[in-house]
Amino acid sequence: MILANANLHRTLVDQGSSADILFKPAFNKLGLDERELKAYPDTLYGLGDMPIRPLGYIPLHTTFKKGENSKTLSIDFIVIDVGSAYNALIGRTTLNRLKAVVSIPHLCMKFPTPKGIAMVREDQKLARKCYNESLNLRGKNKEVHTIELRGIKAKE
Repeated sequence: MILANANLHRTLVDQGSSADILFKPAFNKLGLDERELKAYPDTLYGLGDMPIRPLGYIPLHTTFKKGENSKTLSIDFIVIDVGSAYNALIGRTTLNRLKAVVSIPHLCMKFPTPKGIAMVREDQKLARKCYNESLNLRGKNKEVHTIELRGIKAKE
């Protein structure tokens, strides 16, 4: 996924979520400014034990897949400041807009483009690592965030 001109890895595709979320450390690494955030009046539930008050939301052009078989959407990402093994979460609203079909066992997502069907496959090892880190974060104050920007990995 390309977001704000950077390859964003560690994106969770969550068919059960109604929200598209960008976690604060990824927001910062992308070089975005908090002054660009628009007020988000609601509270989020379901990402942990406590309700989460978002910092705001920001519309960002997001490209799925590289090359001529790509699709770009403007997505309103809700920015939250909580610990996560992921950088972003794509929910069912965006998946529906993409007309995407997701296969969890195959870590694959397909969606139509003007040039045909695009397929995005993810790395089993990275998916397992993110999942394990997310399990380790539950009940702990430890935060792990990794983002790759223009081919350079940075760990906070």
